[in-house]
Order: sequence, then C-alpha cells, then structure tokens
Amino acid sequence: MTHPSRSTGAGGLPARWPHGSFLATLSETDRGALLALGTGRRFATGAALVREGEPGTDVYVLQRGCVKVLGDTVDGHTTLLAIRVPGDLIGELAGQRTAVRSATVRAAARCEARCIDRATFDAYLLRHPAATRVLLASVTAKLQQATRFRIDLAGASATVRLARTLLPLYETYARPGGGVIDVSLSQRELAALAGVAPASVFRALAALRERGAVSTGYRRVAVSDPQELARVARNEDPQ
Repeated sequence: MTHPSRSTGAGGLPARWPHGSFLATLSETDRGALLALGTGRRFATGAALVREGEPGTDVYVLQRGCVKVLGDTVDGHTTLLAIRVPGDLIGELAGQRTAVRSATVRAAARCEARCIDRATFDAYLLRHPAATRVLLASVTAKLQQATRFRIDLAGASATVRLARTLLPLYETYARPGGGVIDVSLSQRELAALAGVAPASVFRALAALRERGAVSTGYRRVAVSDPQELARVARNEDPQ
C-alpha cells in the first residue's frame, strides 16, 4: 500500500501522516507539540505495547509500523478488534474510567512510538483545545468502528481474513477519490495483520483482484469495489 510519501521530514519522521490518522488531523503546531513529549520506544515484531487486563495509563503515539488491537473471547479465541497505523494514538482511553488496559496491542512489524505519561498527555490537551476536539472525534470514530469490526482469527480462509483486514483500513485511511489506502504495507506486514502466511496473502490478493475488489502495486492497495470487498469479508468461503 502506498504511504503518500516514503520520504521523511524533520527527525526522520514521515513527511506526511496517513489520511485519517490522529496526527494527520492535527494542526502543524499541535502535532509538533505532541511529538515533542514523552520518550521514544521501539518494539520488535509481535511485542506487546500494552496487555489486556494489566494496569497502565501511558499513551502511545505510533510513529512507524502498524499494530494489531486484540481481545480474548469467552471461548478462548483471539479477536482482532482494530488496526492502528503511523499517526494513531494507542491507550488514549486508559485512565478515563479505569487504569486497566481493555485490550492487547501488538506490533505487526517492527514499530516505533512516543510513550507519554497520562499527566503529561492531559496537560497537553488543556494547552491545545483543538487537539482535544480532534481526540473526541477520533474516539467516537473508533467506538463506531468497533461495533462493526470484530474479526475472529480462527476458522476463516486467508481471503476472508485479508478482506476483513483491508475493509476497516479502507474505511479509515483511504485517500479521498480513488480508494487508495494511505498506508504503506508490505505483503509480509499484511500477512501479520491478517494472521496468515505471506504466501497466502499473495494468493488472497490475487483472488480479490480477480473479483474486482482491489487493485495492487508496490506496497499499495486500492479498493476498487468496497461492496464486493465487504461481500468477501462476510463470506467464509468466497469463490
């Protein structure tokens, strides 16, 4: 998938953040002030940024890489609740009602993030009211998406898993006009997000292209037919 620009800005950060991400929605002043806070941390593939049920109120600003938001079902399955990309916040709800994490967040590939303690983050919001409004809109959008996007990682075919992974990425991060998902992801990273082998992603993308649901290029996926992609996501065994 294409990040709008693979070039970097000051400090080696992306020159532009994915459309629809929290940082992309902030003004340059508010964004710079937020990125100046906290400490930088790096996470290896599969490492947990936060764990469900554990205490913690720190907020993470994802700068590089993608993460999976995971939850456990009552029958012991792991459920993919959401995907977060560079520019998104992680853990911003912790501390509002409880100091216990409500989900596990794992790196789908090596990632980097700013870790900001709750008191510092709250003070930032007081100094930047426009950022507070963006945060409220972001939280509302995440809660609305959470009611629609809940992927059981057990049992579905690779094509179904990939469709279910691409659909929320399209809904949140597609650039206006053209359907290009504004996040740069390799097939290996897509495989990690969907919970399948890289070879399976290659075949699943071919199946989705054949159905006219997507078109692809180097690190780029464009959703050509959102309705068809949604049909595949609902079908446990697409033809």
